[in-house]
Amino acid sequence: MFFTVMWRGVCQAVSWFFGLFGYKRDGKYAKIIWGIFATSAAIFMAMLAFVAVVATIDDMKPRHSECDDPDCYENTFVSRDIYYHDHVDGRGYVFNSLTGERTVKHIAWIAKPLGDDSLVCYSDGKKRGYFNKFTGKVVIPAKYDHAWVFSDGLASVEEDGFIKFIDVTGRVVFEPGLMYHAWMDGFVFHGGYCVIYNENKDLYGLIDKTGKTVLPAEYKNILVCNDSLICVEKGNEMGVLNKNLKPVLPMMECIITACDETIGVVMPNNTIRKYDLSGKLIDGYYIRSTRMLEYETDAVVYIQPQRADQEPPCVPADEESEWSNGVNDEDATYYHPKATARLRAYTAGNDYEGLMTADGHIMTLPSYYNIEAIGPDLYLCQIDYSSSIVLNGKGQVVK
Repeated sequence: MFFTVMWRGVCQAVSWFFGLFGYKRDGKYAKIIWGIFATSAAIFMAMLAFVAVVATIDDMKPRHSECDDPDCYENTFVSRDIYYHDHVDGRGYVFNSLTGERTVKHIAWIAKPLGDDSLVCYSDGKKRGYFNKFTGKVVIPAKYDHAWVFSDGLASVEEDGFIKFIDVTGRVVFEPGLMYHAWMDGFVFHGGYCVIYNENKDLYGLIDKTGKTVLPAEYKNILVCNDSLICVEKGNEMGVLNKNLKPVLPMMECIITACDETIGVVMPNNTIRKYDLSGKLIDGYYIRSTRMLEYETDAVVYIQPQRADQEPPCVPADEESEWSNGVNDEDATYYHPKATARLRAYTAGNDYEGLMTADGHIMTLPSYYNIEAIGPDLYLCQIDYSSSIVLNGKGQVVK
C-alpha cells in the first residue's frame, strides 16, 4: 500500500507539473519518457523513505552517552553494548546501552584485558576485581589490594603480600613465590611468557603459563616485543630470542632500538643495522637524516647607516660608497656572506654525526657530537663536550 500510494502521488504530481507546459501523454515517445521519469522518481522517493525509517529506528536505540548524571564526563567503549561511564569523584559505573542498566557501580577506573580475554579489571577505589566485558556483570568481586589485566587466560593478583596467578573463575593456578613490590608494573603474560625478578629484584627472567622458570633471572632487562620475539639484555650486550627461546640475534655489544616489523640495532660505532625477524641482515648502514653545511667566506659586506632621505644600501667592501666617508665609518655594520661546503653531515645512531658527499658516499663514521664547516672543504668535528678536531674533505685529521 505504501508504494502504491507513493506511485500514484508521484504520477499525479508529475502530470500536474508537465501539464503547466501543455505536455500531453498521448504520443508514443511521450509515454515512454513519462514512464521512465515517473519510475525514477518513485524509486528515489522510496530510497528517501527507507533512509528516514532507518534513521528513526537508529535514533530510538539507547545511546551509551545518554546519562542523566552531569558529573559523568567520559564514556569508554568496552564491547558492543557495554560502556564505562567515568565520574569526576570516582563514582563511575558500567552501563549496558541495550538495557539501560548500570551493571557495576562506584568504579574509580577500569583496565581492559589483552588479546581475546574477556575479563576487565576494575577498582572501587580500595579493592580490585573483574567484570565480563560482554555482559558487564561482575565475575570476580573487588577483593584484591592489587590486581592486573588478564592476558593468555591468566591474571596476576596480590594476596597477603605475595603474587599469585588466577584464572577466569578466580581460582589460583600457581604461585611463583614472589613478594609484591610497588615499583613493579605488574606481571602480565605476553606470548605465553611473563617477566619475573630474582630475590634481589635487580635481574629478570621468564616463567611460562604453568609457573615454570624457562629463562633464569640473570638479565638486566627483558622486553617481550611481540608474541614472537623477546629482547634480552645482559651487561653491555643485547640479543633477541624467538618464542621458543632460541637465539634470533646472538648476544653482542649493541643497543636494540626496534623489534616489531624489523629489528633495529645501533652498534658501538653508532652505525645502524636492520635485520628481518628471522635474524637475517637487511642492511648494515642506515642513517636518520642529513643536513647541508655552510661556512663564512672571507668576503665582507658592509651595511652603511640609514640616512633620513633614502634607504640604506648593502655595500661590498671593495667598492666606494657615496653614503659615507669610507668603510671605516664607526656607525657601519658588516657581515661575512656564507657559502655551502662540499660535504654534508648525516645523523646515525645515538644522534652522532658523520661526513658524506652530496651523492651519498660515506667519508667518516658517525663519531662526532656535532659538525660545522669552517671552509669550502674543511670541517670542525666535536668529539666530546670539550674537544674538537679539524677534518679535510677526505676525512683526514688536519694537524
